[in-house]
Amino acid sequence: MLGLKVQDNADFGAEIIRKVREHGSLSRVELARVLGVAASTIGRHVDALVGAGYFSETLEPTKEAGRPPTRLRPTPNYGCFVGVDFNAEFLFATAVDFAQQTIAQHQQPLKGELGTTDVVKEVLHALESMAKKANLPLLAVGVAVPGQVDTLRGVALKYGRIPNWNNVPIGTMAREHLKAPAFVENNIRAMALAERWFGEGRGSLDLICFGVRLGVNAGVIRSGELATGHRDLGGEIRGWNCPVFNAESEKWEWRPGATIEKHASVPAAVARFGELRGKTADVKQFLDAAHARDDDALLALREVAAIHGWTISQMVQLIDPELVVLAGPFTALGDAYLEPVRNFALQFESEFHPSVPIEISSLGDYAGAIGAAALALERWRPADLG
Repeated sequence: MLGLKVQDNADFGAEIIRKVREHGSLSRVELARVLGVAASTIGRHVDALVGAGYFSETLEPTKEAGRPPTRLRPTPNYGCFVGVDFNAEFLFATAVDFAQQTIAQHQQPLKGELGTTDVVKEVLHALESMAKKANLPLLAVGVAVPGQVDTLRGVALKYGRIPNWNNVPIGTMAREHLKAPAFVENNIRAMALAERWFGEGRGSLDLICFGVRLGVNAGVIRSGELATGHRDLGGEIRGWNCPVFNAESEKWEWRPGATIEKHASVPAAVARFGELRGKTADVKQFLDAAHARDDDALLALREVAAIHGWTISQMVQLIDPELVVLAGPFTALGDAYLEPVRNFALQFESEFHPSVPIEISSLGDYAGAIGAAALALERWRPADLG
């Protein structure tokens, strides 16, 4: 059951749209069954949603005798949702239509060292540009921000890699600039929404998205909802103390102050690669070397993958998800990254918690931006049709 009063028309309409999205399409009978309400109740609300243009309703071909069923689908050109994701170095933007089809995407370097004012300007410009490219009514926008957030107020609280990035009211800024509802979320948690609505976890009700970029974080979907936690710290694993794996000696050890972000982020892997080869490197050099099966790059990758596998095993035993999805630059390495993560996770598997599938995100660099668009799509509410 929904737990909603049917007379709460906007919320009930939003839940109808949500369920149709989850299943791709539904007949009215199927929709009533999924929501646990009477078909007559569904009929009145669906009529209003179809009449307002949210849904199209078409006959489906069938080999069975009798009247073919009609199925509801979101109307693509009803409007669009725009999402932006960024960190100190890059910005990504995506626009999707009402039927969750990608309309446009854009990425650009970002000079986070210039500070908050310049970053906010670029974020707002990217949102505005995507809305224009979509050429559809803008329904809502999502902003996936790095670091800590206050999702209720739409405030980016803290991110150490951009000077003065403290208590930035990015949600209000986006809403006033775009004249549309705006929602804010941590970028890795946004990636979990991207997987839930667009990616490997589409249709999954319980999943973990494990994201590794300049930092390390996780997004958790529980019973179809993003788990943000009591203080908006859900998934904040970057400060976890962790064992450190030395791939040269094949041994684990505990070190004072060893955290996941310090030893298992992208910068950590690049630094370890530079240490092994005796010369500093950047991310591209590390990834190119790993693609070329360079021994030093693969050893550095194995060490961070070991910590990722250990971390995932701990989260799986706590959360019991259907699926774990890996996101971030390492995923471009394919099995060279995926296999050690899987193998190390298996080493820590509990007899009470059998292993779950661990997959690589198919959304690539745009996972956070798609997640921001998914956030807008999920939080948006239709008009109260009475």
